[in-house]
Amino acid sequence: MPRLKIVVSILLSLCLFNATAQFGANGEHSIFSPRKENNYRDTVWIISGYKPLENNFKKWKFDFVLDARRTLVSGTVTRLAGLRLGMEYRRVHRFGFGLYNLGDGVVVKSLEEVNPDITRATLNIRYSSLFYERVMFFNPKWELSLTAHAGRGRITGDYIIAGGLKPQGFPERRVRVFEFSSTAYYHLTWWISVGGGVGYRLVPDAPQEVQSIYNAPVGILRVRIKFGKLVKSIWNHDIKYTY
Repeated sequence: MPRLKIVVSILLSLCLFNATAQFGANGEHSIFSPRKENNYRDTVWIISGYKPLENNFKKWKFDFVLDARRTLVSGTVTRLAGLRLGMEYRRVHRFGFGLYNLGDGVVVKSLEEVNPDITRATLNIRYSSLFYERVMFFNPKWELSLTAHAGRGRITGDYIIAGGLKPQGFPERRVRVFEFSSTAYYHLTWWISVGGGVGYRLVPDAPQEVQSIYNAPVGILRVRIKFGKLVKSIWNHDIKYTY
């Protein structure tokens, strides 16, 4: 899987660079260190340099995301529904669980990848994942992040051969799923953001003849609802000014 190795290498490089930058912040002679005269309460590294965190900053926050996608399955664009539940640490680290599925599946009129005699097929994939998202840039209105998913799920489906009437089922297969993506968010207001991005899904355990069906680009549409901020705003009105 040369494409998987390339993507993993890029992500590891980013993580190593981020770790070096974060470590350097604690050293007196690091080129990454913020100037001492700034006397920040706390800072985080983003692609534009070190960013000070506001006075109302909290180290831990609850993170809930409606994570809808558009993806290709056997050349057909279809909707992949999903949601994410997790935590945010120091404003730039997010991690937790994701759940995704194609609902009732996607119907295609042919399946050349498996058998040219197939005249109709229904394909499905459902999976849960662990994710890590690293915010690479943020300001009061915009945010840019990179995300990696690693999960497990299953692929199912059935098909009809030309001249046949009764659908035949594909063997159900449990698979590993990996996904890598980049997303840009726009903050509509202090408690809700919308985002869009692109990514790629890899299903290396799928049978060879159907790997090209499930290994595919992903278009992302996200809505992030900041429930923690909404609750805290009841007694702390200044919380709405943090970002």
